[in-house]
Amino acid sequence: MRRPVLLLLASANLAACNPYMAAVTAVSQTYGVATDERSLSTQASDTEIEAKMKAALIESPVSGTGSLTALCRRGVVVITGVVPPGSNAGAAAVQLARQTPGVKRVETFFVATQPSEARDLEIAAKINAAFVADSNLLAEQVAVRVYAGNAVLIGVVANESQAQEFVDDAAAVTGVVSVRSYIQVM
Repeated sequence: MRRPVLLLLASANLAACNPYMAAVTAVSQTYGVATDERSLSTQASDTEIEAKMKAALIESPVSGTGSLTALCRRGVVVITGVVPPGSNAGAAAVQLARQTPGVKRVETFFVATQPSEARDLEIAAKINAAFVADSNLLAEQVAVRVYAGNAVLIGVVANESQAQEFVDDAAAVTGVVSVRSYIQVM
């Protein structure tokens, strides 16, 4: 377990020392902020909520909460992940979200098992590639999570037709079982 962590830390340090990678990261982050439909203050608030949720999920004494993901868009927290039958992780995560200042609503998408995390990551990458290839969309507007082939889309777009196009592009990817959209329209 220590070796992958050390490798990850070493990789992060190398990327941090590489001026080219630092510049690419800065440009990417700036582009994402500039093309986001949310105001800068809303983006900052959502980022703060996500950070608080991540910490709360990791620190929770309830088994399984640390592996869940919480994303926030315009005060709406979407919690996703694997929650086995009989586990209290989902309910605990929802309670933590409701206690977080700034959270307006909590949505969830849980699956009981995830047969192949690697396959789900591959599907998510293909969905992101489909978004990038679609000249009508800004891929950065929608985050993708995949669990047991079920695609979960979370973001904010300008209009209903864009939201539907994200859903359609995701649904067209081989291996996608279903698409659950938490895309908000401005």
